[in-house]
Parts: sequence; C-alpha cells; structure tokens
Amino acid sequence: MNTHRNLFLPIAIALLAGCSDGSDQPPPEPVAPSSLSIAPTAVPEGAPGEMSTLRFRATLTEPQPAPVRVIFRTEGDSARPDIDFLPTEGDVTIAAGALSADITVEVFGNALDEPAKTLRLVYSVDGNAEPTGDTALGTIANDDALCQTSADKEPNPWRVFGADPLNYAHRGGVIDFPENTLYAYAEVAEVGADVLEMDVYQTLDNELVILHDLTVDRTTNGEGRVVDLTLAELRELDAAYWFVPGVGTPRDRPEADYVFRGIATGDRPPPPGYSREDFRIPTLEEALRRFAGRLLNVELKPDLDGVGDYEQQIATLLLRYGRTHDIIAASFVDEAANAFKRAAPCIPTSVPLGQGTGLVLGAQGPGTIPPVPEHVSFQVPPDTSQITGEGQLPEGFFLQVVNEDFVADAHAANLAVQVWTINACEDMLQMMALGVDAIMTDRPVLLQSLLDTPPAERRCD
Repeated sequence: MNTHRNLFLPIAIALLAGCSDGSDQPPPEPVAPSSLSIAPTAVPEGAPGEMSTLRFRATLTEPQPAPVRVIFRTEGDSARPDIDFLPTEGDVTIAAGALSADITVEVFGNALDEPAKTLRLVYSVDGNAEPTGDTALGTIANDDALCQTSADKEPNPWRVFGADPLNYAHRGGVIDFPENTLYAYAEVAEVGADVLEMDVYQTLDNELVILHDLTVDRTTNGEGRVVDLTLAELRELDAAYWFVPGVGTPRDRPEADYVFRGIATGDRPPPPGYSREDFRIPTLEEALRRFAGRLLNVELKPDLDGVGDYEQQIATLLLRYGRTHDIIAASFVDEAANAFKRAAPCIPTSVPLGQGTGLVLGAQGPGTIPPVPEHVSFQVPPDTSQITGEGQLPEGFFLQVVNEDFVADAHAANLAVQVWTINACEDMLQMMALGVDAIMTDRPVLLQSLLDTPPAERRCD
C-alpha cells in the first residue's frame, strides 16, 4: 500500500498544478482602498398623508474592482421613529467600477409649523473602502411656516451685542477654497465659519445655481453667461478649474498649482470625504440639502431675462426648506430686494444699496437712522471705494461708511452691521474694535484664527 501511495503522489501534484492558469505572471497588486463618505442631507417633510424621501448618498473617491457594501440603520435624534420617519436598516452595494449608491429613508409629512427635526444614519463598510465617519445627519425640514409678517427683530438675531463678530465666509472663502462650491462651504464650515455666503443666478432653463459672476469664465473651464446656459451645460463644467489655494483664480500659474483642477471631470480623485459633484457649480437646493444646520446668506442677483419669476422662485424654495430664521436674503438691487420681500416677508433681509445709501448719507454727523422694520441688517463696505463703478455714486465720491458713529446709529435702529469684504488682518481687528456684527471675508481661515485667539492676544505679526 505504501508503494501505491508513493506512485500516486507525483500524479496528484501534477493534477493540482494543472488547475492553475498556467501563467507565470505574479498575482495582481492589491488595490488601494477608496475613501467612503456620506454627507448630511435634508428634505422638506411634505403634506399630511404624504411621504417624502430623505436621500443619503454613499460616495467613493475612486472606483473599486470589487463591490463595496454599506450596512446602515436609522436612529432618532429630535425626529421620532414611526412618527416622523420610518425606521430603516439594511445595506446597499456600490457596484464594481461605480462611485456611489443611495440610501433612502421615508419621512412622514404633517401640517404643523414646528422646528426642523433630525435623525441619524449609522453606517459601516464591508469592502475595500475606508469610511470617513460612522454617522450622517438627516434633517426633516419644516415646510409649513406661514410667511405673512416681517421677520422677528426683537431681539435682532443677527446682532452680536458686544460679542465677537460673525465670520462670514464670502462665497465660501474666495482665497482659501474654490469659491461657491460645495467643497468650499463644507471645508469652511469645518474651520468654524459662522455664515456661508452664496450668490444665486437663474439659468436658461430657470434653475437656481450658486455662482458669483454673470459669466462662468473666471472660475470654470467654460465660457458664457449663466442666463444663456442650461443647468445640464453648467454641470459639465469644472468650478475649481482656475483656483490656486491662498491666491484665488489667477491665470498665469504652472499647471501643478491648480490642485483641484480635474476633480469635477473625473480626471483626478477628490479628497477624502468628498465627491466629484462637490467641485461643480451647485444648485441652491443642493446647498439647502447639504447645510441644513448652518447660517446662510443668499444674495439675489439681477433677473436678467425677467421671465422666470426669479425672486418668487427663491422665496418658495427657501420656505420649502424651512429657512425662515437662520438665513438672510440680500441684494444690492433694490428692485430684487423689494420683490423678494413681497414674496416672503418673514425671511430676514438686508438693506439694499439704493435705500442703504440714503440712510447712510442721512445719518452723517448728528443725523440718525430711522426705524427700518422690513430689514435686519446693513451689508456695507468699510468705505465707498469698493462700490465705485456700480452706478450708484458719482465718480470720485468717497465716504468712510463704517465708523463708530455709523455702528452706533445702526444699532440704535436695531440693525446689524455686516461689513464686506475684509481680507487684511489689520482691517479685521479694526472692524472688531468698532463693534461690527459680522465680517465678510475671502479669508475666513485667517479670520477664524483671530476669533479663536483671546482678544488681548490678537495680533497681525
């Protein structure tokens, strides 16, 4: 028997060897794991008897050759299971080669004017991906608020009453981050900025997008006016194409300096925690879904075509997401500001440029500012040099707008003083000394570093 076993052993070895693919190639190198993230999201609750869908998106930074599974469950926060939302648990799979999969939670509508409610999505990952967290916040927005009276100003929630000013991230931080992108707003919120400032234009097909300029030329790899382009055309563009950290959007830098270029188009992976969409031109609704718990400042631009009911459209969207107290709708265009105020008197607004100019000039010296019950704040430059060319002031006219007298007069009229655009450290300290309520800046990281420093130690060394 031992002899037979010895005869069969080499045959068995040969048979086993024949089961291989016969290739001399080494096994493939292991693939580096992707980052997986789930961003916070919000949804209007809907009417009684209706169910709305709170949609979380699980996103990889890079596709994987094998599926990635996300295991999840919901937990109540201020939202109550079976009353405000349908408890959900299970898993979803991001297919091999894909970048995302959706997780949906059904929420129950009602007709109560009540604060927004939140739930938590708790998740883990099975597969070649490393999660950036283990929970994501979902907000059920109140869409039942009546909006027939002016915003409550007693007390004015946008005044700081002697405390440090609010850190207003102008366009998400023009110098610190690629402006007006979801990536910029998420990053600057993480830094500690208090208010996310964004400008809204209407597209050719009457969608609302976040962009500062009349055209896409300065910040993207495209050309043309926003009003002449559809949302689909805008979504193809790279909104971080010309951004250089610490500088803004110069055109004369080496290719390597444009560190975010190509993320939106898929030519470069996004940073952990983000997706390609975070570097495209976002819609206003995307920002409302993503930043439900953040103070916002939405600037209305001129309605260039006049056919889309622009101001009413913005008002309706803000009301659907319950943004009636933690937002300011601003505009330098008096017609736009007045049209918005008629559409949504309950949403806080700032004094528009024409009206504000009259109030500022009338308050010079011994003058005072009369009550302005329809608005909650002034949004002004430190002096009139920043508005030269706007067509509102005579050429060569100069006035120091923000000084002790103006701040005192504005506060006496119960108006917050929010000053733009302050980028130098010394100017930030000067505005703090004057007691302004907010500093709008392209450098919110610098401003936050000052605010995080004890007042007696704040310096610009």
